[in-house]
Amino acid sequence: MNYRNFIDTQDFTKEELLELIELTRMIKAADKQGCTPKLLQDATLAMIFEEPSTRTRVSFETAMTELGGHALYLKPGEIHLGVRESLGDTAQVLSRMCDVIMARTLKHETITGLAESASVPVINGLTDYNHPTQVVCDVITMLEHMPAGKKMEDLNVTFIGDATNVLSSLMLICTRLGINFTHAAPKKYQAPAEWVRWAAANCQVSGAKLTITDDPLAAVRDADFIYTDLWWWVGQEDQIPERRAAFMPKYQ
Repeated sequence: MNYRNFIDTQDFTKEELLELIELTRMIKAADKQGCTPKLLQDATLAMIFEEPSTRTRVSFETAMTELGGHALYLKPGEIHLGVRESLGDTAQVLSRMCDVIMARTLKHETITGLAESASVPVINGLTDYNHPTQVVCDVITMLEHMPAGKKMEDLNVTFIGDATNVLSSLMLICTRLGINFTHAAPKKYQAPAEWVRWAAANCQVSGAKLTITDDPLAAVRDADFIYTDLWWWVGQEDQIPERRAAFMPKYQ
């Protein structure tokens, strides 16, 4: 069987991402008309959560139901990836019983490990590196609210804040699609050099412009969309005073 995993938007060309976005918009329009196509009739999605998430669970489970399928929620503590059984064993067992696997994992290597051993498509519901499903939806929202007279390649998107997994995904999908992207943060919390190299390489192909700055006012001056995220994440609680001092009040 031929299939594609959805682990990273970098695995897809601009044209493939635009096809995915257009399909999503068509399904959304059909749903508003009360005629959602049952594209996943009788299919089963295994949802692995190493940490709980209201929006990720509800969105995936609702989508599977409306598309004619069923979602199986494997909650934190119910299965232990790589503990009671290996990552590969889990992927193989779920592949025999389910049609698709979605996982929200603490480490990116967990999702890539699942994908290596699974014989069904694997979808990345979030890792410590990226959040590709969210940013596809974010781009759709931008296209739906695009300023009059502009096309996608004219858009300027600014992200204010720490170099989170959402930043990596948003920066990479925007530059892949030809959308100009700016990241504003204190120098210590700016995008890692590797992410910047990948985004710059995207720009060479798409024609997008990438800017990294510590000046938030300059960053938002010509922005069509402004995005932000948490200043600290799980496991960084001991850094809260330092991070608060770095971001407040300049980046609020």
